[in-house]
Amino acid sequence: SMSVLNKKQESAPIFPVRRDVLRHRAALLDAAARIFAESGMDAPLGDIALAAGVGRTTLHRHFPERIDIVVALLNRNLDALETLATESAGDSDCLLKLIAAMIDQDVDVAPLLDNDLIMPTTLLARFVKICTEPLEAARRAGIVRTDLSETDLLDLTVMAGSSLKR
Repeated sequence: SMSVLNKKQESAPIFPVRRDVLRHRAALLDAAARIFAESGMDAPLGDIALAAGVGRTTLHRHFPERIDIVVALLNRNLDALETLATESAGDSDCLLKLIAAMIDQDVDVAPLLDNDLIMPTTLLARFVKICTEPLEAARRAGIVRTDLSETDLLDLTVMAGSSLKR
């Protein structure tokens, strides 16, 4: 009868995200971070799928375009920066910790400054939001120049990162 059917449907979760889907996504991002760091952003996507232990179809299902991988990696890095900024909020050296973390991150923030890449503006806005308070505190403490902006900060970390990594 109808009522039995309805009961069955109610007890089943609606669109559960399968655990392997999340695992594949994480594996793909880890592989992409490693391969982009080693071979640059133009590395063959097939290498990423191979390193993640999934097929190309799975890769394309998660990330239809290369830019989607880059955006996902940057968002993952911004998550880490956000956590760090929250944990050391109020410290005058919070900004220095953020800069060190950014230089250390597998994929640097260079794509945010690349005019050839069409990056979602939300990424840059998110970065600015994370750095605003730490930058203000560093200015007050005399650690950085008073006219240093959030975008200067991006430039600075990209230059420092590329100098240290090569």
